[in-house]
Amino acid sequence: MISYRSPVEKEGRRAFLPTFRAAAFMLGVCVAAIASAESYPAKLITFVTPFSPGAGPDVFVRAIATEVGHAAGVPAIVENKPGASSMLAAQSVMRAAPDGYTVLITGNVAFTGNPHVVKKMLYDPVADFTPVTTLSKGPMYLYVNPKTLPAWNATELVSLLRKDPGKYSFAYTSITSQLPAEVLQQSAQVKLLGVRYRSGAAAIPDLISGQIDMMFTDYTPWAYVKSNKLRAIGVTDLQRSPYTPGLPTFKEAGIKGMDIGFWLGAYLPANAPAPVVARLHQLLAAAVKAPEAQAASQTMGMFEFVMPIGELAKYQAKESADWGRVIRGAGIQPE
Repeated sequence: MISYRSPVEKEGRRAFLPTFRAAAFMLGVCVAAIASAESYPAKLITFVTPFSPGAGPDVFVRAIATEVGHAAGVPAIVENKPGASSMLAAQSVMRAAPDGYTVLITGNVAFTGNPHVVKKMLYDPVADFTPVTTLSKGPMYLYVNPKTLPAWNATELVSLLRKDPGKYSFAYTSITSQLPAEVLQQSAQVKLLGVRYRSGAAAIPDLISGQIDMMFTDYTPWAYVKSNKLRAIGVTDLQRSPYTPGLPTFKEAGIKGMDIGFWLGAYLPANAPAPVVARLHQLLAAAVKAPEAQAASQTMGMFEFVMPIGELAKYQAKESADWGRVIRGAGIQPE
């Protein structure tokens, strides 16, 4: 007996085959992706950072990379991409495959500061990345030249600044170091002259020589406080730093809104698989506890700060909103 298929049935079968093959292909891709995620990591991991080689944060990132590589049994390298206020490094990772083998470790300026002060962003800080976790955080310290700005505490400092509005200058290298000075001006109702520098290494000598009167930066210049070349006025945190327990917070002096510091976080490109994010989070959480990473953190006055999976996105959003309010209040325009 000869079977018969109508032309319509034959056409339907031919139309169905490409659809079926496409679906089968996509299913295969998904299965392969899941299998790859479950075996992660299985090859070289590249940690991309915006910090210059040898800088404090770079030393920390290299310690993290070494620990992750050892724990995972795979090679791990650090690729430095400084420049453009951390945007070059971020853009590089944004364009990479979201497979967990290209990891961005950057400071908060890339995600909480740049969106408010950079007119032409090279990336979307939310849509283009998968947040993994914060790694460490630290407060900013206010250092003054004791000869040009002879204040011993925040109260004396505010008194001097109010007597001569606009007379005293502060150095800054990015919005991270500029923001505390803006908060100080808004909260204490004082006026300062801001002078931008390319790096802290360039600004500190001018601060010591008296060409600049004050600067908010990290713990690194503390050695100059010990030698009496600089004087520390306060710390921008809600609690005193264990590294400098005798130094009061600005909150203690009645200056509000000075809970502004810096943190380092890890990001993958957008749409990274959940198993990869979970495994990388596990590796990074263990890496920050390594002695080399702890030593690098202490050099910068930073502390271990690892968030549960999913929390970095919320924290980033809040920080960005807080920074945005201060930046708008200061009248800082995107450039």
